[in-house]
Amino acid sequence: MNKSISGANITNIALLAVCYVFYAFFDSRGLVILAAISLFAYMGGKFISESVSHGEGHKARMYCILFIATLVGVLCYFKYLASVPLPVGMSFYMLMAISFLADCLKGNFEDYPSPVEVMIFVSFFPTILSGPILKAKDFIPQISSRKRLDKERLTKGIWLIAIGLFMKLCLADRLAVSVDKVYSSPLVYSGMTLFMTSVGYSLQLLFDFAGYSDMAIGAATILGFDIPVNFNLPYMATNPSEFWNRWHISLSSWLKEYVYIPLGGNRKGIRRTYVNIMLVMTVSGLWHGSTANFLLWGLLHGLGQMVHRAVCGNKKDANAGPVVRILSVILNFLFVNFLWIPFRISTLSGSWTVIKRIFTLAEGASYYYVYTFIFCIALIIVQIIGAKRFGGNDPIRPLPFDRMSHRIIFCMLLIATAMFAYFGNSAFIYAQF
Repeated sequence: MNKSISGANITNIALLAVCYVFYAFFDSRGLVILAAISLFAYMGGKFISESVSHGEGHKARMYCILFIATLVGVLCYFKYLASVPLPVGMSFYMLMAISFLADCLKGNFEDYPSPVEVMIFVSFFPTILSGPILKAKDFIPQISSRKRLDKERLTKGIWLIAIGLFMKLCLADRLAVSVDKVYSSPLVYSGMTLFMTSVGYSLQLLFDFAGYSDMAIGAATILGFDIPVNFNLPYMATNPSEFWNRWHISLSSWLKEYVYIPLGGNRKGIRRTYVNIMLVMTVSGLWHGSTANFLLWGLLHGLGQMVHRAVCGNKKDANAGPVVRILSVILNFLFVNFLWIPFRISTLSGSWTVIKRIFTLAEGASYYYVYTFIFCIALIIVQIIGAKRFGGNDPIRPLPFDRMSHRIIFCMLLIATAMFAYFGNSAFIYAQF
């Protein structure tokens, strides 16, 4: 049974209006494009769903390929060819529109969504700027049956927003001070300074993106939606594959379900598995940016996963002893850390300059930012607690307000945010992709 626009209740229309007003605040010129993409996905999904319901599988697949290829073409045009800036959030909401078409092909909707529901999904304001990336089959059914706001959801949402603000304003933006300063003139600084700056950027990127994700999940929770976590102590990973199970989890899950598995995953032999890994990481690199740096970044991440599989096979790192695990964490962090350099530097030559100066311990000015050391130690402590007491998962989580100690901790978090927030750089890094 299909839903019509008349079936959309006033709450959904109000939510859609909020989504579009929020988006207009950041990019009013992109509103028409956002609406057009949403309606295009709705129309494409309708063609696909009707073909599936009539038993015309081949026709449905052709429709799906056609509409997805069009969306990818539009994204590539704005990302690589157009002389105008990429509309805000397009990299994220395009993936969500593609997931809607793919889920229609799989028959994942009992009732075909209304236009309002599809438009809400594509433009959902907490996630549209920088994710997490939503899957249509998981999110759209929640629109008509979202949970009522109660004390537990309100508490969880407020905590997540507060934690996200702290990570963004007090951690990420403070680290940006040293990162921006050193990377603006890498030839001036010593190799050791450049190495510590690369570590600082690894931390900045984590706190910036994880902070936004927590705020988005918190806002969605208050609105009655459940969105899975997007980060889970990624720098505690022992290998490149585990890193992508902990970092930007929504993107990793999206790529696995809509790219890796359709390509055959690991079901067609080891060689095909390696090819599929490289294709997926190539897509990831090109999705993140339009320069050769991002392509190289994606290819090297794919190569890292291939090497780990070739060397370790199906062995589980969790079965290794503590010394081996600690060494694996350190080596994997260094691997990921050095790959963040071409992710941050705008050119391949600039990236090579930084890496070469680090490995040759080049002489130059020394600039060691104290916050890099403090935040690095703090993260290590959090990771140790997570490993010892939480099964390797993030121990930082919302606490109920029914205890005085929890309320005191929350107040201290707010006070710390107010005291140590840095307001010189408010842009979210991933909002630029």
